[in-house]
Amino acid sequence: MLDKVAQRNGLFDPAVSGGLVLLHGGAGVQDPRGPAHAAASKVIEGIALRGASALAGGASGLDVVKQCLFELESEPCFNAGLGSALQSDGQARLTAAVMSGPGQIFSGVMGLEGAIHPSTLALMLQGKTTRVVCPPGTAELARRAGLKSESPVTPERLARWEQAKKENCPHDFDTVGCVVVTANGELFAGTSTGGRGFEAPGRVSDAATVAGTYASGFAAISATGIGEEIVDDGLALRIESRVRDGMALESATAKCFSEARERKRAYGWIAASSTGAWNFSWTTEAMTFAGATAKTGIFVSSLPA
Repeated sequence: MLDKVAQRNGLFDPAVSGGLVLLHGGAGVQDPRGPAHAAASKVIEGIALRGASALAGGASGLDVVKQCLFELESEPCFNAGLGSALQSDGQARLTAAVMSGPGQIFSGVMGLEGAIHPSTLALMLQGKTTRVVCPPGTAELARRAGLKSESPVTPERLARWEQAKKENCPHDFDTVGCVVVTANGELFAGTSTGGRGFEAPGRVSDAATVAGTYASGFAAISATGIGEEIVDDGLALRIESRVRDGMALESATAKCFSEARERKRAYGWIAASSTGAWNFSWTTEAMTFAGATAKTGIFVSSLPA
């Protein structure tokens, strides 16, 4: 029997490994021994390997975040992009954010409708004077980006929404995320989500806040789980602040993990430091994840052995 809560830690010298790519496909109630968990883990492994290869081939950290989030949003098995959870009125409203550690620049979009790649818009806002946009600005941003109009709704998500409507209870709160450490130790993070599922129309996820997505010269974090709890705990920024103040990443994440368990939180995260230390943590039934370098391939994964 697997523990419902877990952590994974390690260290790779980014200069030797060519950089690291860490991905998650969401923390939630999925059976960690079930076929859906295994299938999602396998998809994440492939995306992580392609991201690590691109990074070693000279792609920038932001370009690798863009590539990985785009691929994750294109996979209907995740609650992000295509296949996103629906709010209580039956509409999908997508949120995403990215943060560049070298400039400590955050950008994001909230409540995107009629398109499946909110991360593309979040990346467009890097370096702009306006860097967090909600409707009606998201529609104009999507038009300028040339995002084609397409519905994120899949038959499976619609069926889950109908079941949630009968039970008056949300069924989803997972998301997807990416953390990149380049060969020279620069850090980047990105997160994309369809939200909690069956929430009030217009409810905003933690993903496009510094509680859910953060990167600096010290650490990069992408969170997943119940967004309100992530925001209440200032999770991503809390981990980064502890590393900035001198704690090793493993110690900082262990402290946050202990606090989360004490508060009975339902969330998880992926994190890395500029030295190549990495961490995956979750307090839920399971979290899908993988880490890869071009040199080693997949070095950690949620795929059952």
